[in-house]
Amino acid sequence: MTIEEIRTRADEDLRREVAAIEKEIWGLRFRQGSEKAGDPTRIRRLRRDVARMLTVIQERKLGLRRGEAAK
Repeated sequence: MTIEEIRTRADEDLRREVAAIEKEIWGLRFRQGSEKAGDPTRIRRLRRDVARMLTVIQERKLGLRRGEAAK
């Protein structure tokens, strides 16, 4: 998911998506420990997507726009 796609979504949608992705990450980690996982880079990509979403939520909370400093 790109940052542009994330910025177009509402905060509540982003929070729901973060929760779903974190649950998926947990499942992937569990599967890695017990059996052979599919794509080993999937967890990294999901974690980065979560970080992007949380960054956009925090920017909105602070009233920032695309990383600009608040005055």
